[in-house]
Amino acid sequence: MKQCKKIKNAFTLAEILIALGIIGVIAAFVISPLVQDIQDTQLKIAWKKSFADISQASRRLSIDYYGDFRDVFTGHSITAGHNDFRNKILTYLNYTQKCDGASTLGINGCWHTLGSHYKLSGAPDPSDFSTLSRAILNNGNLAGFHLHSTNCDHTYSPNSDNCGRIFIDVNGFKGPNKISKDIFGMFVLRNGTVIPFGTQDDYYYNHPASNSCNIALYPNTEGWNCSADYLRQ
Repeated sequence: MKQCKKIKNAFTLAEILIALGIIGVIAAFVISPLVQDIQDTQLKIAWKKSFADISQASRRLSIDYYGDFRDVFTGHSITAGHNDFRNKILTYLNYTQKCDGASTLGINGCWHTLGSHYKLSGAPDPSDFSTLSRAILNNGNLAGFHLHSTNCDHTYSPNSDNCGRIFIDVNGFKGPNKISKDIFGMFVLRNGTVIPFGTQDDYYYNHPASNSCNIALYPNTEGWNCSADYLRQ
């Protein structure tokens, strides 16, 4: 009687390596976007927290001045005005460092150097923050303060009641240092209310081509309107 030999099926080393390579490629396509989504979500949450903190500080300051910021922020020069705007808002915020306007940028200057922060489109943002007053908050946020009008009647806000702007980088000097990703902005209004850039009928909202959050529709956008869009999500 003939005996049947059992044939054992097994993968060769080459086949295993090929399979692992395929798995690696698939994992790269799946995991990388997942990690990016998690990071984006974390930065959006940080922006919401930062906006809430600034809003609360402005409301508390407004109480000190009976709900009217007209002639509250003063200064004998543009730089002094930015500094006073910052100092009064910081009354109700914890911070580790202040950097006055016209001082050097960088790690010791409380904001990114020119050309090291970017638009949503990916192009370098040409805005020179050295002219603004700046601070590093206890939570690691970088903050830039720009006083528009001591009478709080600047037209950038929907009702022409804008006192000034505050720019925030929610994770400090860590990347990506990009508008709409970790850099956002808000207006401080005459009555102490704070609204995000991109609020209906404000300056940024009315100039979608340069500020939209929709990069597919506006590929050259700076992305400031994301400040309002993300707070609605």
